[in-house]
Amino acid sequence: MNSIIVPAYNEEKRAMGFIPLLLDYAHLRIPNSEIIIVDDGSKDNTRKILSELIKSKKAQSFARVIGYTQNKGKGNAVMFGVHAARGDKVVFIDADGSIPPDQIPSMLEKLDEYDVVSGDRISKQSKIRKTFLRNFFSFGFNFFVSVLFQYSYRDNLCGFKGFKKNIAQDLFYDLKDKRWVFDVELFFKIKKRGYSLYFLPIVWKHVGGSRINLFKEPFLWFLRLIKLRYELRNYR
Repeated sequence: MNSIIVPAYNEEKRAMGFIPLLLDYAHLRIPNSEIIIVDDGSKDNTRKILSELIKSKKAQSFARVIGYTQNKGKGNAVMFGVHAARGDKVVFIDADGSIPPDQIPSMLEKLDEYDVVSGDRISKQSKIRKTFLRNFFSFGFNFFVSVLFQYSYRDNLCGFKGFKKNIAQDLFYDLKDKRWVFDVELFFKIKKRGYSLYFLPIVWKHVGGSRINLFKEPFLWFLRLIKLRYELRNYR
């Protein structure tokens, strides 16, 4: 079985464009899979709307919404989904629809060969639509991470990653960062553990409605990265 995790926070508007597509695609194209939508303490009607959508599509046999009442961060939501997953392969994908569901089979196929597979928006083979500001921020963020954590992975924050189940359980054990830079922690642990890693060229487009303020939050992220590096100083 495959487990597909979708972290969701206040996604009642954007998720209604992506989740129906994911449910239909998984039912037809990814047999023997479960869809786990993790509501990360949404303040809107995300959980109610998506639960009703699953019922309306008669998808209860393979899809469910789980979660908790207090917002804890995207990393925590993915970790929560990993703990609930029943599949031998575990994938998480963003709820905003930036990555279409038809990218999932390629990732699952590569997980037959590798411990971890990550979407790579930097690859020349990828088809990407991104704003100049996001490109600029992405370059600065990835450069800072490479210096601080001493690895050269080029796309740290792509919201599309897959793992063999036992690898996912190890990587998400005692997760230090439960919000936006948890991906960096995962890559650091992957390198330390010596797990095999494949970067998958993908189709990706920017979707409006993000709650990330690119003029304010990058500074906070950099501070968090410094703190995270200190917290992982003894990781083996």
